[in-house]
Amino acid sequence: MSRSGVLTFGGVLDPPGDPVNTTVLPSTVPTAVPGTVPSVVTTDARARSAALEEEVLRSPGRFRVLTGDRPTGRLHLGHYFGTLHNRVRLQDLGAELFVIVADYQVLTDRDVADDLPGHVEELVLDHLAIGVDPARSTIFAHSAVPALHQLMLPFLSLVSVAELNRNPTVKDEIAHSRQSAVSGLMFTYPVHQAADILFCKANLVPVGQDQLPHLEVTRTIARRFNARYGKGCSPSPRRCSPTRRCCSAPTAPR
Repeated sequence: MSRSGVLTFGGVLDPPGDPVNTTVLPSTVPTAVPGTVPSVVTTDARARSAALEEEVLRSPGRFRVLTGDRPTGRLHLGHYFGTLHNRVRLQDLGAELFVIVADYQVLTDRDVADDLPGHVEELVLDHLAIGVDPARSTIFAHSAVPALHQLMLPFLSLVSVAELNRNPTVKDEIAHSRQSAVSGLMFTYPVHQAADILFCKANLVPVGQDQLPHLEVTRTIARRFNARYGKGCSPSPRRCSPTRRCCSAPTAPR
């Protein structure tokens, strides 16, 4: 997960209520090249994006948003205008906001977590400084909620190695990794993200297009969990843009 990307969904110990289908807000809505006619996919994506934004504006209290960052360094103005401002906007609209400080995920692609406690503290303070209100929103670190990580064991039993190996985002991250060997933690990262989302029962997830395969893993795990153990997971998290007001459906027609 990128430094400014959406984090896993953390929540407090017993998030109340059953969420509506989880919505993922896409990082961008496809735009047409000047001088060309917009494609059907582009037009459809814009329409769904506008419809989702309208839904958020009309009934913000129905949405539980999960976002966050890995504490790998200091935030800057680029992060504020890129993602942080939209988090505060969603909070102020009335959505339930969960911000996860993904300190455990720092270990996915590095051997040493330099000054991790200091980075965690700075990340929390930065969110408070920009307007995230702890009276209305929840900020927590991965390491503070052991119950979240206990979901990894049953969740890993619900996906195959072949399915994880086909994940294009993980394959790309592994290909561009500077490490001589890739850890099992990076290989199973989509399952960790699924644990974040489903633990928190988030139904709106601000992530970029590259995170869509992870969301598909989340939906797969939720469906299989419900089939094996009974209803307990919301199977359809929706995606929204981490940077823009508009939202869109999680997948485009294939």
